[in-house]
Amino acid sequence: MHKSRWELSPGGPAVLAGGFTKDAADLPLVGDWVLAEDHQSLARILDVEPRRGLLTRKRPGDTAHDAVVEQPIAANIDVALLTMAVDDDFSLRRLERYLTLAWDSGSTPVVVLTKADLAEPETLEDLLVQVDGVAFGVECITTSARTGAGLARLREVLEPGTVGVLLGSSGVGKSSLFNALAGAELQTVSDVRAFDGKGMHTTTSRLLLELPWGAFLVDTPGLRELQLWADEDSLTSSFPEVAQLALDCRFSDCAHDSEPGCAVTLAVSDGTLAADRLSSWRRLHRELAYLARKVDPAAARADRQRWKSIAKTRRTLNKQRPDRGGQG
Repeated sequence: MHKSRWELSPGGPAVLAGGFTKDAADLPLVGDWVLAEDHQSLARILDVEPRRGLLTRKRPGDTAHDAVVEQPIAANIDVALLTMAVDDDFSLRRLERYLTLAWDSGSTPVVVLTKADLAEPETLEDLLVQVDGVAFGVECITTSARTGAGLARLREVLEPGTVGVLLGSSGVGKSSLFNALAGAELQTVSDVRAFDGKGMHTTTSRLLLELPWGAFLVDTPGLRELQLWADEDSLTSSFPEVAQLALDCRFSDCAHDSEPGCAVTLAVSDGTLAADRLSSWRRLHRELAYLARKVDPAAARADRQRWKSIAKTRRTLNKQRPDRGGQG
């Protein structure tokens, strides 16, 4: 998509037909199937087929005083390739965000460690263990566009007819991986900056290409900021161990903070659950709860009522404590 013009694959450039009646949120996206007709030098898009999934985030830069706005990334994605380089780009906290985004879209996440040729085997093994500690059953593939490592497995993951997307920071090597899978230099590749190892946004627009064996792949610009646009239920897939422990909490709406009878905080105390995992869950939970309140006034009212109930329960329990003069 380029402002008011789209690129069909196959079919070339296209514009919306005069009678196109979709709302702005339903305009064609990368990954959409559309009904189009030839019209002189430009095709005309008549309609967009119903989507079976949407990869989306909150628009970057919004502040507390701004209206929150959804920013779609791609539609109908089957496989989300979550890329991290094995150098300073590696971040488990960012990976947790990408996993939440992927699960919410209905796609299957696959973690892809790039530039594997820059790391020693022992380092790669350690990174795989770290990924497994937060990705729980999600496949992790170590790759190198330079040596070809991992490309055969990626081709197996991207089965004919499926649509994949490359997600990751600038300079992580997405375009190099894209070119290696396509077998041609279709995306421009630049070196990372020497002083900080960051990328320079070589890819500035989203591109969908059919790969030689019949799969489709979307390359995206590097995401400098990833604010989630998802439902709080998405955290269940990203933090399954927290969700499992929460079943034993005293209160069904436990925030896993300082509530009495919280099985999650108890698990942190006894070493069953890593403290940084709970800290990350709390951060993302607050972010998604804030999003729900901004988007849905009813959710805001329900949230206020929930905290009033929690506060009331705490006051009651404090009164009952022996050191407060209550009943023992």
